Amino acid sequence: MLVLVPSIDAGAPLSDAAAEALGAARELAQQRRCDVACALIGPNLAAATADAAQLGADTVLTATGHALDGDARVSIAANAVAQAQARVVLLPRGPHLLELAPRLAARTGGASVIGVTDIRHVDNDVHAIAAVFGGAARAQYAFRASGPRVIGLAPAVAAPPDRDPARTATTIELAIPQPTGRVTTLEPAAASSGPRLENAKLIVSGGRGLQDGENYALIRELADGLGGMTGASRAIVDDGWASFEQQVGLTGKIVTPDVYFAIGISGASQHMAGCATARCIVAVNTDPDAPIFKFADYGIVDDALEVLPELVRLARERA
Repeated sequence: MLVLVPSIDAGAPLSDAAAEALGAARELAQQRRCDVACALIGPNLAAATADAAQLGADTVLTATGHALDGDARVSIAANAVAQAQARVVLLPRGPHLLELAPRLAARTGGASVIGVTDIRHVDNDVHAIAAVFGGAARAQYAFRASGPRVIGLAPAVAAPPDRDPARTATTIELAIPQPTGRVTTLEPAAASSGPRLENAKLIVSGGRGLQDGENYALIRELADGLGGMTGASRAIVDDGWASFEQQVGLTGKIVTPDVYFAIGISGASQHMAGCATARCIVAVNTDPDAPIFKFADYGIVDDALEVLPELVRLARERA
């Protein structure tokens, strides 16, 4: 069993997503009666290596390198699969998941499924459960390839394991492959900075119920007052009221906050695929039959433009 974390910032600990992947691996390893290996890629991996051991990895495979391209990550990942003799590979959510999972499966003669919400041990093999039809249904996938099962995880698949500060793991250094020249980088992607929406504990999202782009300012005010971040439905991103970085949903960000405010959002399956695993959903919508109320823990049937100023006032008073 291998948990593969393809990109770690210099000196950074494991992300919440990687910890969740280790939690899923520990649960599955108990059923399959096997060890858990964790492969880490990035510069200065000391903190992440200690984290992986304390969270239950029996072996930690490290590839210490800067500015590795996609080909290098695939080669390192394939080497890690071979070293760990892994039959199942779990990849946490992250920016490299969509590219790495299918390429690693092809390189190792395996198969991949992405967006997996559950993994089941069936007849000495694993089946993957993933969303289909925009999150409206779930499908169960059985693997037929002879190679490893490469599984890209959705958020909140499992809870992180209990941390044991005294626990250590065997550490193996993986070789960094020489560049092959197959891919030429014409322009590096702009480095992201600041907090990430995927890691936010509280998110206030707006939708078409705001009626006008200028009213999105109320979403920002409420998020600021509550110490959270702003999100948006695809509809208002397409209209230019918010940026793509704020889009929550199947084609945007998958988020797992403690609290998610859905203000003027109907609750279509494509949007709920991005936020349904929030621990608490608070919905505001004029339509009492809006789908969002099927998911909401708390609901207000009213005009968002009437409710938002009052919520902003309360947030400021109780800050």
